[in-house]
Amino acid sequence: MIKKETIIPSLGNTIEWFDFGLFIFMAPIIGAKFFPQASTNHATIEALIVFAIGFLCRPFGGIFFGYFGDTRGRAKTLRISILLITISTFCAGVIPSYEDIGITAPILFILLRLIQGLSIGGEYSGIMIYLAESAPPNKRGFTTSFAAIGANLGFLLATVTLILLNALFSEETIKAWAWRLPFLLIGLPGSIIIYYRFKLTETPIYVQLKKKHRIENIPFIAAIKFAPFQLLKILGLTCMGSTFYYVFFGYMPTYLEHYIGFSLEDALTIESAMLITMLFTVPLAGMCGDYFTRKKMLLITASAIILLVVPCFYLLQSKSILLALLSLGTATILSSLDQGTSLAAVVENCPENVRYSGIAFSYNLGNALFGGSTPLIVTLLTEKMGLISPAYYLILMAGITLITVTTILSNNQ
Repeated sequence: MIKKETIIPSLGNTIEWFDFGLFIFMAPIIGAKFFPQASTNHATIEALIVFAIGFLCRPFGGIFFGYFGDTRGRAKTLRISILLITISTFCAGVIPSYEDIGITAPILFILLRLIQGLSIGGEYSGIMIYLAESAPPNKRGFTTSFAAIGANLGFLLATVTLILLNALFSEETIKAWAWRLPFLLIGLPGSIIIYYRFKLTETPIYVQLKKKHRIENIPFIAAIKFAPFQLLKILGLTCMGSTFYYVFFGYMPTYLEHYIGFSLEDALTIESAMLITMLFTVPLAGMCGDYFTRKKMLLITASAIILLVVPCFYLLQSKSILLALLSLGTATILSSLDQGTSLAAVVENCPENVRYSGIAFSYNLGNALFGGSTPLIVTLLTEKMGLISPAYYLILMAGITLITVTTILSNNQ
């Protein structure tokens, strides 16, 4: 039976990725509101640049929250991060547009994305650490996979929300004001999650670290000094997962609609089906990692992505719903294998006494460099080099992760 201690921390991740999904899906609308240009494409690209800038704050947030996570406790730090994420997401739906207050609007909008990036620097890594340290060693992959489930649920809710918006409101109404509603409505579930975060108990591993006086005064410096290779491994592990996920589960509706010719409704429906499937396949992948070891599972996953991603993109060019489902169904399985195994592997390959600082910095640095920039890079690659070009970018990232996986711990410690 799944304990509430597993479910409750993971739901904070849902708000984070709900916001991400909305931002990516509605980039053209948000760009026009805060960065008005003669060309819609320019406004969209500027919005995606801001999205990437927010991600660049994640490593700095990782250093900040990592300090508190390693010196004050995992549970206490997660309370602060969820507060900042909920407030900044809500405020994104409140601030006036460029038409109302001029240049102040994009400044405020960028500031909110920076705050969001800082807080996320402690949220996602904190959740994976909390779940991994609270789980029995033989169920660590399964338990930690719920951090990824929370993210998938957030993207799913963002997709469903966009479908409902298009069903309830006209395109003009959505562009005028209805796009704000999802950001505003997040306040209620966010408040509930904040309430339950204050009921979280500390992880057994942190309790033991404190009991044995193994708490580092400056954990980030200690991590760089005593565990530099572990930090590099964590960075390498993020390359494949962050880029693959954002291409197939963040950017794909835009790709299908604008470049392949699918209707927005069809693209979002396919996206929803993929995300629903992953709510079940990700924990199964976590169980496989517990049984077969995470190293073997990640080696298989990285190799499969290198071999299959180009055929997946070619299938999309057929403009056939059935072949698109085959392509994206394959991507769903591959991403599930990565999500279900990589998070626990990241935690296991970082020393306990600098774990929050080390993971929060390296994991978020990887997501900042590769994940946050993916929508922008893929957009530019598609427009400048063709519809298949994003596949080769994903092969490069999977190759880096494949090399990294050969160096990680072969047993689940």
